[in-house]
Amino acid sequence: MTRRLVATWAALAMILASVNAAPATAADTSFDKAWAALIPGWNRSSSPVIADIDGDGRNEVVVGHQDGTLRAYEGDGTLKWATPAVPSTGAGCNRQTGASAIDSSPAVADLDKDGRPEIIVGVGSTWAPNQNGGVVVFDGVTGAREWGTALGFDTGDVWANSGSPDGWCEGVFSTPSIGDVDGDGYLDIVFAGFDFSIWTVDRNGTPLPGFPFNNDDSVWSSASLFDADGDGDVEIFIGGDSTPGGYYDHLGGVLRALDWTPGGVVNLWNAQANEVFHSSPAIGDINGDGRPEVVIGTGSNWNEECGRGNPLCRPGDGSDTRRVFAFHLDDGSPVPGFPVSTGGTVIGSPALGDIDNDGQLEVVLGSADNYVYAWNGDGSLAWRVRPDFAHLGTGRMSASPVIADLDGDGDQDVAIGGELGLALLDGRTGASLEAGLIWQQRMSFSWSHEAAPAVGILDGRRRIVFTGFDTPGRRTRIAAYDLPASNADDAWPMFRRDAFRRGTADTVACGFTASGSFCDVVDSDYYADAVAWMLARGITTGLTDQVYGPAQNLSRAQMVTFLWRAAGAPTGNPAHGFRDVPAGAYYTEAVRWARAGGITNGTSPTTFSPNQTVTRGQLVTLLWRRAGEPAATPPAEFVDVAPGRYYSVPVGWAKRVGITTGTAPSTFSPDSPVSRGQAAAFLHRAAGSPAP
Repeated sequence: MTRRLVATWAALAMILASVNAAPATAADTSFDKAWAALIPGWNRSSSPVIADIDGDGRNEVVVGHQDGTLRAYEGDGTLKWATPAVPSTGAGCNRQTGASAIDSSPAVADLDKDGRPEIIVGVGSTWAPNQNGGVVVFDGVTGAREWGTALGFDTGDVWANSGSPDGWCEGVFSTPSIGDVDGDGYLDIVFAGFDFSIWTVDRNGTPLPGFPFNNDDSVWSSASLFDADGDGDVEIFIGGDSTPGGYYDHLGGVLRALDWTPGGVVNLWNAQANEVFHSSPAIGDINGDGRPEVVIGTGSNWNEECGRGNPLCRPGDGSDTRRVFAFHLDDGSPVPGFPVSTGGTVIGSPALGDIDNDGQLEVVLGSADNYVYAWNGDGSLAWRVRPDFAHLGTGRMSASPVIADLDGDGDQDVAIGGELGLALLDGRTGASLEAGLIWQQRMSFSWSHEAAPAVGILDGRRRIVFTGFDTPGRRTRIAAYDLPASNADDAWPMFRRDAFRRGTADTVACGFTASGSFCDVVDSDYYADAVAWMLARGITTGLTDQVYGPAQNLSRAQMVTFLWRAAGAPTGNPAHGFRDVPAGAYYTEAVRWARAGGITNGTSPTTFSPNQTVTRGQLVTLLWRRAGEPAATPPAEFVDVAPGRYYSVPVGWAKRVGITTGTAPSTFSPDSPVSRGQAAAFLHRAAGSPAP
């Protein structure tokens, strides 16, 4: 079997090039640097994640590096911890005590529901020879290694592009995706690797029955996870390579839809291209037909192989190179208007977001032809721009984009890296947000970017975090820049959209069998009556008219808005004094009310942190304050609720009045994030469980 490993582009740090004509510019925006750090060596493709990794209510940044170190930074740029990523050793592979290089992007989730988030990352790289691959899991609080997989196979020599085993278990370029695959109520980890396999392991690293699933050839793609059939667990959507004469016997790429059942893994459908699927899929309803779609790009491997006369090729093979496909999620049928074509290799993965305020998702992706593309859901081109990096000219756009409000105008914009810098583009037109700035004033100039940036709240401010590498100097820069305050929810703020790395747009949350007022809330759900009651009383309007989003984490902005509406939405309260709560945001009046009533004092004297996730302990404390802070005794049966914590008495009160029974007979999990479904149930019970 022929292994295909496409080397990532070796970018130039500084070159002289002809200046290309720039598109019409948007209003120039100058961004202030919050902090930056230099690290020896390259980080080529590990994209930073912004998440609260230690349960303190404040976000941190975590990113990998080819030196094999996973690094966590506080919001102000202080290094929190740095830990070597040492994989476990699979059977038949060389033993290893040192770290393996990281090309994968870290994910963050509380796998075991102990209130301490875990960080999950793949290891192994085509740039660092003689290292084992796999997945390694770390404690978010301390950075200590918790466990690693010992699952990989030695299927060849990735560094020599040979199918002859070399004694090393193959690497995992794929970014782990986190979701409940088997429906047991605990999160699982989905990843794939150069061992030709798609894996799903549980919170302890044990493969689910039926895994690994044979993909036939290497997998660069990360999985998207989505409950497509409405049965309460997620299905897996992932692209991979395929070779004639192998298990799948196909020249090109295959996009798979996999469902776990007690009897094993079911391959629901396959979609093919006669080129490899190198990018990772993104899921969203891009054309408004009510049927979610999956969007994915191809690479150029078979086009190049066939051009060199590979005997496996037939006429026309490799012609799907440089294309972006879209398939219906339910049956894998092609979406009208797709595939669309670019002028160069598509290394990055698509991002989805409404960048022109038309109420529909657009598809954004960069290409090796130096252009960034935005397509409408019918395949028509919204815009195509060639970012210009002043006297350096233009360069290949090799990273995955993110979609967020970069300039504070409430509209979605695009940030995407290339071999000559980071491009910041107006979402409506693609025009540069930095076009009028000299190169020294730009956010990132002359650094190469193959990793996606991340946008989130850090140190009480909206910030964008990114990494770039300098090829001749062989060093990496990680930096954070301040962004203006915004009343918009960022559509795709980091690689794979969120810290779970599921690759699914916020606006899509419904399976095809759901029913009720919201399509993602069914009568059998424990929170169904609570959501119906909230809807009837105007406490919630949902994420959209169709979607409530019960599985999504509750943000502080959503939390305070629920409480305010439940109180009758009073107005006329004094100013709140929080610098990160802009005038006119949907939660502004709610924050004024909550601050005036002593329900919240913010996360600091000047910050409310509206986008931070609410914990279970925080929510019951707010409900307790709203109830007048009644006396109660901390429940002795909850071993994780010690006396003297801010939530100890509130949890005792909530247990006594029936708002909560805990996450288990002996645990409450005060530091775990509260979902929108759980929040609805808490509010409903606190109100006495009235009829909808």
